[in-house]
Amino acid sequence: MPTKDIQSSPASVEIFSEYKHSKKIWRLPLIMVIVIVALYVITAYVVTPVEVRGISMQPTLHTGNIVLVWEWPQTWARITNSQYIPKRGSIVVLQKTPVSGEELIKRVIGLPGDNVSIGSGKVTVSNNQNPSGFDPDVAPYGKSLVPIFGSYSTAVPPGQIFVLGDNRSLGASIDSRSSIGSIESTDIIGQAIIRVFPFDQIKLF
Repeated sequence: MPTKDIQSSPASVEIFSEYKHSKKIWRLPLIMVIVIVALYVITAYVVTPVEVRGISMQPTLHTGNIVLVWEWPQTWARITNSQYIPKRGSIVVLQKTPVSGEELIKRVIGLPGDNVSIGSGKVTVSNNQNPSGFDPDVAPYGKSLVPIFGSYSTAVPPGQIFVLGDNRSLGASIDSRSSIGSIESTDIIGQAIIRVFPFDQIKLF
């Protein structure tokens, strides 16, 4: 039995062509929206770049340095209604306070339950595991620090951390020695994990 070719009418071809064209028109804006939403989610809850301003973290970080801040642990703590306490010696970015008026970048020195004392040019941390105390600045980062100025003593409350700037000179850093005191864990934005600019000074922390 002979077969019969079925051909589309000019009208149907035109409708199909317009449909394909309209799909192409909407594809690019849709992709752009998805990319924008993804970037927002990533920078708001996972990792975000932060530019350093001021002298408080010298010689480790200088004005104009850009670091990537790992926010996911704090995001996960909020999701799970738990607590994010970073490791001692890590560099963290903190929420702005009424005292600072801006976000701060500091180094974690004391953890919940620690006793922190400053005197004779050094920091001493004691706790149940180390009743005799130890100097947290014996870590590699401490080799380039100047002796810390002044005297201070405090106990770090539960759920809080004690932070210092790496610039230990008088008046060089707004940190836990000054009016901001110990920092609530919920005020930690995240941990600085790598310096990405300047490109010739890329460094993991």
